[in-house]
Amino acid sequence: MDYQQRRARLVKKMTGQGQGALIISSYENRRYYSGFSGSFGFLVITADQTILLTDGRYRDQAKEEAPDIDLAIVGGMTAASKLADVLEAVGQEPIGFDGRLASYPTYQMLAGLFGSDRLVDLSPLIDGQRAVKDADEIALIGQAEAIGDAAFQLACEKITAGMTEVDVALILETEMRRRGAQGTSFDTIVASGARAALPHGLASLKALERGDLVVMDFGCRYQGYCSDMTRTVAIGEPGDQLKDLYQLVLKAQQACLSQARAGVIGADIHQVAVDIFKEAGMNQYFGHGLGHSLGLEIHEKPVFSPSEKKPLAENVAITVEPGLYLPGQGGVRIEDVIVLTKDGHQNLTGSPKDLLIL
Repeated sequence: MDYQQRRARLVKKMTGQGQGALIISSYENRRYYSGFSGSFGFLVITADQTILLTDGRYRDQAKEEAPDIDLAIVGGMTAASKLADVLEAVGQEPIGFDGRLASYPTYQMLAGLFGSDRLVDLSPLIDGQRAVKDADEIALIGQAEAIGDAAFQLACEKITAGMTEVDVALILETEMRRRGAQGTSFDTIVASGARAALPHGLASLKALERGDLVVMDFGCRYQGYCSDMTRTVAIGEPGDQLKDLYQLVLKAQQACLSQARAGVIGADIHQVAVDIFKEAGMNQYFGHGLGHSLGLEIHEKPVFSPSEKKPLAENVAITVEPGLYLPGQGGVRIEDVIVLTKDGHQNLTGSPKDLLIL
């Protein structure tokens, strides 16, 4: 990761907007601009210097992960005074902070130190930079996605009627950890039978039954970066209505993928799925956005949804996940992670999408 280049690009935009400094307090943004993965710290970026303030627990880790950054060891009670000392040189210039991810107590501390009128939320600038993934980030997301693919394959070999949804989640999570994942990127969703109509149906103690469709939405973190995939499988032969539902969702996803490329409007790609569902008289059962970006966070921007009116850039990593959910009957969702390119996209998800009957 070229952290110095990331910071240089950030500083150029900061100074162009008149900001004298940026104080980063969130894990994701600290890691993005420095490589430091500890749970506490302030990263201070000015035109002339970058300083990481953290406590003694992370002294060696910070030196290893961020060797090119000046390090100051502070205690929780002395962090504020050290911040004031570090930023004394910027005078009365505006000070940026990562407001979207900063906690309210952090904002209160910064406002007390520098005055709320000097604080500028630079989240749009930061998020815009993070939205476009570099080659290293794409490789890590791809590796995280490959870990999920492998876990899904093994789960399909083990899943049987009578297992609980929790049993399935444990297989997925255990296998991802065995393959190098640091943990899950969100709470694992396993929803079967009528519960598959719950878009975020977390794994429960419900037993899988023959004829059920089972929605599995899961992901892992690999070296900080998230994966996300959804596959829907059948336990034994499902009814014709559920088979037709599956094929309709698959048709929508394939149509969206065929049009996904750099330069598209997020709302337009979302509408592709809506139009297909509307033609089938099913659009009322599609109640969420088509997709979201991901990286160091599981949900990032830009998105495939009606709210996204600007063209999406090249090298945006984003999900494509249409779904239909019939209350009391079941549901289907199919999700891939793709990277937008000038000519189309690169699909990072390798698991099959034909309906698997286990």
